[in-house]
Amino acid sequence: MIGVVTTSYPRFSGDPAGVFVQERVRALLQAGHSVEVLAAGPGHAPSLDLSGKHEPSVIRIPARGIFYDGGAPEALESAHLLGRLQAWAQAWQFTGAMLERLVSSRDRWQAVESHWLLPCGLLVCAALPNLAHRAHVHGGDLFLLARLPWGDSLARVFCRSRPQLVFASAGLRERFTALLGAAPESLGARCLVEPASFDVACFHRRVGERAGEERRRLRAAFGFDRPTVLAAGRLVPIKGFDVLLAALASIPPVARPDLVLAGEGPERDRLTRQGATLGLRIHLVGMLRQDQLADVMTAADLFAHPCRVLANGRSEGMPLVVREALACGLPVIASANGGLPELAGAPGLALVTPDDPDALAAAILAALAKIA
Repeated sequence: MIGVVTTSYPRFSGDPAGVFVQERVRALLQAGHSVEVLAAGPGHAPSLDLSGKHEPSVIRIPARGIFYDGGAPEALESAHLLGRLQAWAQAWQFTGAMLERLVSSRDRWQAVESHWLLPCGLLVCAALPNLAHRAHVHGGDLFLLARLPWGDSLARVFCRSRPQLVFASAGLRERFTALLGAAPESLGARCLVEPASFDVACFHRRVGERAGEERRRLRAAFGFDRPTVLAAGRLVPIKGFDVLLAALASIPPVARPDLVLAGEGPERDRLTRQGATLGLRIHLVGMLRQDQLADVMTAADLFAHPCRVLANGRSEGMPLVVREALACGLPVIASANGGLPELAGAPGLALVTPDDPDALAAAILAALAKIA
């Protein structure tokens, strides 16, 4: 049996939280392994519909939502002292419970995979040092590790446990190497750059004779009667959605597209007020199931992902939603930071300077002109 240790994992069918972990679990099951998942938060185990193959066993560890909603990095770095203290208290409580579970699993598992270096990768290193360990690094986890006192020392200890490190982008591997001050391989780790998987049965280009008819049906169902830009993700500052609203406001009303913003998070009220102040046609539709998001991607004209580098240096690793949109054949405009420059040259992708509403607005107009 292979153990999969993660903070986020889908809590219901279609839940976007931790879908990349679910896809990795799917691959393990299809390869013939039995899988047990340790994951944070409430919820049941959504079926993977594997045509007769065994479903994973999912064990949930209480976490009071810290790894969902706005996300752990935002909560742990909150500007409000009380909120930050509460988040760290919840994180330590979860860490203790996860460690206890890991110790009790050592006789059942033959190998283990962890998602996020903190806390999962380091806990596996401490509790299961003799098991083969494949550790997935996604971005926010590496940022948190680098911010910890002695984070570089922890990273070296981790590498000496001889894991296979799977980085979501080459940029993350470079950042990890910089934190270590040496190549991970020199300390015993093996490294692989491999973007996280997504459900290709859900996110794919609609083709065939009925593709145009399906797109028209979906546009009518969603009420898309004007050029429409889609953005999706947690409503948190790193996503740069405020920049997208400013960019749209700079476009003359006669040429301005509507905006559909899919997601939930602590920035929702602020973005709602900003949209109203700027006089934008913005539809905040909340969190969508994966199949719903794929349908909206098919109906929309353009996808925007204006992510930014935060003042503390944090950037995104390799945003899964950008790759999902490209897989659907939807043109994408994204910021040239984090791992996104590694996608340069991908059909349908245009990269723009981060935090530059004028550059983003120009790219939106150019992309919509090609579609018209």
